[in-house]
Amino acid sequence: MSNELALVREHGLSRLDDSLFSKDLAPHYMKLASQLSSSELVPKSYRGKPQDLFLCWSMGYSIGMSPEMSMQCISVINGKPCLWGDEMLALCMAHKDFEDIIEEPIMKGDTVSGYTCTIKRKGMSARSNIFTLDMAKKAGLLGKVGPWTQYPERMLKLRARGFTLRDAFPDALKGIKSREEVEDYIDAEYSVSKPSRTSQLRQDIITKTGRNDDEIMVSVTSEDVTPEANAHHEPEEVGKTGGQEVELRHEILELLKVKDFSDDRLSKAMDFYEVGEIDDLTQDQCIHFIGQLMKL
Repeated sequence: MSNELALVREHGLSRLDDSLFSKDLAPHYMKLASQLSSSELVPKSYRGKPQDLFLCWSMGYSIGMSPEMSMQCISVINGKPCLWGDEMLALCMAHKDFEDIIEEPIMKGDTVSGYTCTIKRKGMSARSNIFTLDMAKKAGLLGKVGPWTQYPERMLKLRARGFTLRDAFPDALKGIKSREEVEDYIDAEYSVSKPSRTSQLRQDIITKTGRNDDEIMVSVTSEDVTPEANAHHEPEEVGKTGGQEVELRHEILELLKVKDFSDDRLSKAMDFYEVGEIDDLTQDQCIHFIGQLMKL
């Protein structure tokens, strides 16, 4: 840490004053960030972004890093500040209560199937975590192109380490996770999911007909077609010009595209309903057919 920042902390200032956002430090470091952000020595992720560089320095200051070290060790992934796994370890090892770290492979025959990490902190019980190939597989990591394909053992080790460091030294890390871990997160985890076309169609049918979800969600395969089922859906008088039937048939055509329904299967479906084409389906038959398609 620079001498200037060390002196600020020695004066016992408030939490706000003891940060780069203080009225005494903020103007200087914001100006400095503007001057240095265009330097070729600044990492590309911060180059030309003085605001990001200042926030990086501020985050580094809060965990005891100098501005120089902060911009080399802190990365922004999915909008979150992260540390490289080795830097997380270095930060915790510099803590006054750090005692030891033990990282050992979990062997399955001659193959490393995981890693265990144990960290000892003064005055506290040892904290341990494991991360295995099965856990990585469940998280969808093993098929990813990159480090999980090239260096799976290293990634297993870093994941177990990251979990244990956060458990043992939350006061030192202040919620910062390892870059290796956060890079594996799915962006959609932090976004509002958009309903699928199938879900929208299902809701449209429920709204239009008043039927509940169970009534329209019936089997779709030809194996489920029985004489009893066919008798239950006897063709009614065709109403090609009915507005509701037209909308339902349009939804059927949309679902056929979404589900990649083959012409052969469509022909069998029409035989089941004892009609020649989709336009001949009654309202009830349309609802039944849409329910079958949604089940695919």
